[in-house]
Amino acid sequence: MKTLLNDAYAPVTYQAGFLESSFASTLDALLKWQSEIGAEFDRQPRHEEFVGSLESALARLEPLTTPPTKVLLMETRSNWTVFFDNGLRVSDPESAVGHLCAVKPCRGIVVHCSPDRSEVTDRDALRIYGIVSFRMFATHQTAWLNQERAVVAMNDGGSWLFSTEGAEQGFEEPERYAARRIRDRLTDEMLERYCGALGIRLFDESFYGTKAAIITTVQRLAPGSPMMSLEDARSHTVGIS
Repeated sequence: MKTLLNDAYAPVTYQAGFLESSFASTLDALLKWQSEIGAEFDRQPRHEEFVGSLESALARLEPLTTPPTKVLLMETRSNWTVFFDNGLRVSDPESAVGHLCAVKPCRGIVVHCSPDRSEVTDRDALRIYGIVSFRMFATHQTAWLNQERAVVAMNDGGSWLFSTEGAEQGFEEPERYAARRIRDRLTDEMLERYCGALGIRLFDESFYGTKAAIITTVQRLAPGSPMMSLEDARSHTVGIS
């Protein structure tokens, strides 16, 4: 399965969001939203802007936590800004991308592409369920919030499920959705082509720019919340060494 940076920063890179907006404008909108949330709890987000490679930027998301408490925004060599977070077991770009698409407004994409590493008996392992998903967000209300399109093939705890919602897009390959094996109905190669049709070179390291920011959100961790370094997270994920 294709992955960004050959899994060197998994599981962080298994899921990403993209907003069709400049880096500066996206950062301003995200900070404003977090400030509004934080005002209710008498706390505010913090952020640091910097210039660096994709690898060095992803490393700044450490430690990985549940729930996520940090966001990485980074420019790309296109009209899109990429969004990652430091989620350990759960990543949640849909909430942020969906909200920002509505308030900016702009288009948004959220992708999830992870190999199936669910067959594990070690109680301390990070069980990764296989999934390839493509979600497109609009600026307007739809049948489900502002999600315009979703195509998902996933291991739902043992059984593979496939679903589509919303209006089919012209770049899709709907003939593939009838494949006998569910996991073949949406593959990493198809996801790469879908993103490419929108100007996003998903797995191409050179697509990502150098201007970035780490935002520490107003989310607070409960005592005893899971926390790991990237190295520890990789060592606890089956199939990654």
